[in-house]
Amino acid sequence: MIQREIAKFEEKSAIKKISRLNRLNSNSLTKPLAEIGIPWGTLPFLMKVLCCDGVIQQEITQALSIDPAATARALQQLEKLGFINRSENKDNRRQKCVYLTDKTREIQGRVLEILEDHQTKIFDGFTDKEKNDFLNRLDRMIHNMFNK
Repeated sequence: MIQREIAKFEEKSAIKKISRLNRLNSNSLTKPLAEIGIPWGTLPFLMKVLCCDGVIQQEITQALSIDPAATARALQQLEKLGFINRSENKDNRRQKCVYLTDKTREIQGRVLEILEDHQTKIFDGFTDKEKNDFLNRLDRMIHNMFNK
């Protein structure tokens, strides 16, 4: 009895579909990012710095809804690889600011190209309206989870 209920849930599960899409994203992006030296797990952190050079480390944590220790580990890895530098915020010494390096500036165009190509594949066959509707629904899901 419960098996049928579980199977029925599994068939329509947003959790399962989002998880599978995440794995497929990871599988598809890991190799091209590795070719330019970026580990897949650090991409969200690097993207935040690419969008806002000099961002405060705590803001990255909040923007990604990730615990501070995970942020610190990812940024430490990016720093070791030469993609970012961190320094004390001159206005608040308890904060760290995160900056791009020349190495990152040199590859930022390639990063964008990889991600744009991937996104084109994801939305193949979608109309602009379908794409926008989907992205809006994802934003609503994120909002729902963030506020719980």
